[in-house]
Amino acid sequence: MVKFLHLDPSRLVWLVATLIVVFVVAACGGDSSDAPVSTPTSEATAQPNGAPVQPTTTPVVELSPSPAPTSTPVATNTVIPDRPQGPTSTDLSWSNGGVLVEGTLSTPPGDRLPAVLLIADGGGADRDWLSPSIPGINGSGRLMASVLVDAGYITLRYDRRGTGRASATTAPADGENHLDDSVAEISSAIGFLRSRPEVDRTRIYVVAHDEGALHSLRREQQTRDSDIAGIALLAPSALTLRQQVIRRLGELAEAPEDEPLIGAFDAAMAFFIADALPEGDLGLSPSLQGLFENLTHPSKLPYNTEIWNLDPVSLLPFAGSPVLVLMGQSDSELDWELEGSMWKAGSIDEQDVRFVYPANADHVLKETDSEATETGLSTYNAFGRMLDQETVDTLVFWLDELSGW
Repeated sequence: MVKFLHLDPSRLVWLVATLIVVFVVAACGGDSSDAPVSTPTSEATAQPNGAPVQPTTTPVVELSPSPAPTSTPVATNTVIPDRPQGPTSTDLSWSNGGVLVEGTLSTPPGDRLPAVLLIADGGGADRDWLSPSIPGINGSGRLMASVLVDAGYITLRYDRRGTGRASATTAPADGENHLDDSVAEISSAIGFLRSRPEVDRTRIYVVAHDEGALHSLRREQQTRDSDIAGIALLAPSALTLRQQVIRRLGELAEAPEDEPLIGAFDAAMAFFIADALPEGDLGLSPSLQGLFENLTHPSKLPYNTEIWNLDPVSLLPFAGSPVLVLMGQSDSELDWELEGSMWKAGSIDEQDVRFVYPANADHVLKETDSEATETGLSTYNAFGRMLDQETVDTLVFWLDELSGW
């Protein structure tokens, strides 16, 4: 059966006009040699790791506007960059004594660049400086890495043992959680950076937060040649763990009769560390009993007992490279005046130690809002909160001075 096409009148007029033009051109003997020549192009194809592949460049021949028998083709080449034009971030891993360490390496364009190792606080903080006890996804570690990469520094941040995506497989067994495990992680990360061809080995810096500062200084104490060109200690407590806990309990005390309970708690910890804990009731309130059981849980031992009376300030003289001590005046977890003076008193004359106290920085180095209705742990990683600008400017300026930028 023959099917008839039903065309819209406007489409029919367009079709007839097109056929007339075609027939006229053909009748005039149009020569296809005068048609524009298409220009071949070449594009970079991404490899599995995201790096572009350098294509084989094909010469592009451009004809002169008025072709003549004597015209000479002009050859031009399309240049394809052989590396990304912006920063890149790669998740990777390396071995630390048989334990897998996972991290993120962020790299700006360039070769032989200075590098910064970002070290998180203790207490379950991962590579982005997030922890189960502090809600949110806006970790200061990730923000800090972004700022430093934009300033031209390679950054490496990593999940401490028992944190992050592989926490279930990397967590130490009960009774096997040691301070020196954290020190070994730092050494393995520095060794990883030194193995990278894009890193200038003479310009590797450490930026450590809170308890990470203790770990970094402990490594300085144990290492004759630390391979570090500078250490920045961000929000570092100058107190021992015992002093921190007792101070916080004193702040929370509601009545004079609470003071003997705090003394009983302090004595219980001393007995526990000396392996002389008496049997029976320790005379603690339910809340202090819970705190005692938390601090002495097998999963946190012997780490907590190792640092209970360890004075972090006593480790500062072991730092052989320049040190930046930065404590925010809006930090609710530190007494920046008291502890800042303690850090100053602990430095020695021949050391290059700089002390800075940004007015608006909180404990996680984010800018405080004077009109905020809620502050503290619950807001540390709230969406939209940014790093304190004075903190960022101070850190970048200090790194630039040391690296010669």
